[in-house]
This record gives sequence, structure tokens and C-alpha cells, in this order.
Amino acid sequence: MIKRKFVYFLLVTISVLGILISHYGIINTMVSLKYETENIQDCISNVNGENLCITIRNLKIIFVFSVLLLAALIYFRKKILNQKKETELRFK
Repeated sequence: MIKRKFVYFLLVTISVLGILISHYGIINTMVSLKYETENIQDCISNVNGENLCITIRNLKIIFVFSVLLLAALIYFRKKILNQKKETELRFK
């Protein structure tokens, strides 16, 4: 039960950090897109040659995945954390 609880709270923590960091990364990359390119439609940075549009897309995917993971973990919290207790009761 302790391992299950530890893994559950570790996944919740990773999900919350993923939401916060990807949100910050999207804003940071959009600022770079504004000041490091000639046009807003240009995706290649003049400073380091990185494709900023791909970076924004990947961060959006991470954000959505983290939100969905957090929602699933919260929704199935009781089922995940109490599963071992139910199996112990069946064998007694």
C-alpha cells in the first residue's frame, strides 16, 4: 500500500510540475518567437536556429497530457489507493 501511495503522489507531483513548466515554457517560447524572428510567421530563431513552432507544439502536447493525467488520477483516486485493501479482504 505504501508503494502504491508513493507512486500515486509521485505521478500527481510530476503532472502538476508538467503543467506549470510547460505553461511557462509556452509563454517563454512565444516571447522568443516575437523577438528572435523577422515575422511572426517565421518559426526559425535568428539567434540559435531552433524551430520555435515545433517547441510550442511539443509543450502544448505535454500540457494537455499532464492535465489529462492529473484529471484521471484525481477521478480514480479511491480505486487506485484502496485496491490493495479490497484484495486483502478477499483472501482473509
